[in-house]
Amino acid sequence: MATPAGRPPAPSRSSGDGPTPGALNPVLRLMGFVLVLACIYWAQAVLIPLALAVLITFLLTPPVALLQRRGVPRVVAVLSVFVLALAVVAGVGTVLTMEVMNLGEELPRYRDNIREKIADIRSVGRDSGIKRAKETVERAVTEAERQVEREAPKSEPKAAAAKPTAVIIERDRTKGLAEIPNALSPWLEPVSLAGLVILLVPFMLLAREELRNRFIRLVGFRRLAVTTRAMDEAGARVTRYLLTQSAVNASFAVLVMLGLFLIGVPYAVLFGVLAGALRFVPYVGIWIGAGLPVAISMAVFPGWTKALMVVGVFAVLELFTSAVLEVLLYARSAGVSEVGLLVALAFWTWAWGPIGLLLATPLTVCLVVIAKYVPELEFIWVVMGDEPVVSTEIAVYQRLLAGDEDEASDIVERHVAERPGDAVYDDVLLPSVVLAAGDHARGRIGADERRVVIDAVRDIAEEVSPDRARARPASARVLGVPARSDADETVLAMLGHLLAAAGLELEMISTHLLSAEVVREAAERGVRVVVIGALPPGGLVQARHLAKRLRAAVPGVKIVVGRWCMREDVDGLREVLTAAGADSVGTSLLETRDLVVELARTVAAPERAA
Repeated sequence: MATPAGRPPAPSRSSGDGPTPGALNPVLRLMGFVLVLACIYWAQAVLIPLALAVLITFLLTPPVALLQRRGVPRVVAVLSVFVLALAVVAGVGTVLTMEVMNLGEELPRYRDNIREKIADIRSVGRDSGIKRAKETVERAVTEAERQVEREAPKSEPKAAAAKPTAVIIERDRTKGLAEIPNALSPWLEPVSLAGLVILLVPFMLLAREELRNRFIRLVGFRRLAVTTRAMDEAGARVTRYLLTQSAVNASFAVLVMLGLFLIGVPYAVLFGVLAGALRFVPYVGIWIGAGLPVAISMAVFPGWTKALMVVGVFAVLELFTSAVLEVLLYARSAGVSEVGLLVALAFWTWAWGPIGLLLATPLTVCLVVIAKYVPELEFIWVVMGDEPVVSTEIAVYQRLLAGDEDEASDIVERHVAERPGDAVYDDVLLPSVVLAAGDHARGRIGADERRVVIDAVRDIAEEVSPDRARARPASARVLGVPARSDADETVLAMLGHLLAAAGLELEMISTHLLSAEVVREAAERGVRVVVIGALPPGGLVQARHLAKRLRAAVPGVKIVVGRWCMREDVDGLREVLTAAGADSVGTSLLETRDLVVELARTVAAPERAA
């Protein structure tokens, strides 16, 4: 066999030479996945500050870009925004540190109140059945021990205890300097992390275009379009999430401060900032932030009224924030489903601890966006994305195959509620019939399953059919002729619902009639418009044959062929059917309805005039 010039022939591989490269792909992918997980876990000392710096860069990019558009040089804009952000963080941190120190000094003053609350909690179950049973068992055990002591022989008197000898422990003063590293070690990691982030952020802001270009060059110019779309979408989503979430959480923090201040809870500023910061953790962060002010209110105030008021403040504010502020500010979601976000929270918390819990959402957003454009990572987008991965018609068809007509009907009704109108026939019901016919033709489903799906679609079409129009019906009679099977008959029945809403009545004939019988029925009934339903796959030959026979036997009849759900070579299809005698060809139910109504009015106008 000849080979292209300059290219050596590929070596032949027999079945015993070993696995093919395609067979190694799943193994290599699994190994790569495990390697990535190991790198995420073991390289957290480098990846955590890098991720924090990237997210802070996303957050500070809009104000830097705004200053640059106003004519401020890039270096000045970056330094101004960065120094301002650093000053705000340092000021808030200083205030919070002072608040925490003051709180620690004042807690011992409320020791008696705390003991009273603990006693109240213990007294709740004192009169319960379990408590009484426990006391009964304890009394029985005590009585048994006393009986054993009375029956036991008296032992020798114990010897007098020896007087203890005093032991003096002197501290080795030479080890003081050696303990300094141990004392500083808890502070070294967070300080080094913060220092590395502070160093990375300004440089990333200054060189963000250069970093973007280097990343594109690393991926390759052959994927330039995909890489550009992925980077733009990921940057837009993460920036939008950080800005809107920061605005929402800041508003929530201010409202919590105001509510706690009105109740009289001390250190309202500390608890407000803490609640706003912990709200970055989805679902659970808000209640973690509510735990400390509730505990402090229980310790400071007598009774339970103030503590219950604090719980009410958090509940009302969370409901208001979720139902009002987030709905107003979030034009679009972050792109991650609720279940996927919970799984991501668990994973990033396992990998990076508390910092991973805070970074879980933006990191997952970036991962889902990248998986959306990379075929090898599509499973991540399918599992964790919030976009529907199964269209409505596929969902309806799947539930009908499973025999769950009720859920299929509910899906169709929700579709009609969201998109009112007649498009449900072409969007949902007709594709379900086409899918059933196609799967049956390919041998994927049996005749019984196909029959069940088609009958169920016909019943659902009856439920969602539009109201019959009150307009005076046209005088032209319309005859529906299925070209081949009961699927054609079902789709013609749906067309009948649409024509009824337009003031026309569609007369159906059986699918079991022969071509000659169909032609004779059309001639005897005196119909003026005939609709031939031919649903793919197949049916084109029967439609052409019927059109030729009708044109020859009833010369004045108007013939419309419904060749529905055809998307390829539509012009060629129209030419073939028109040459066979058809006046019009419709590729959708709505188009076929419009064609039939137009032809019916055309043939009815001379009759009205006569």
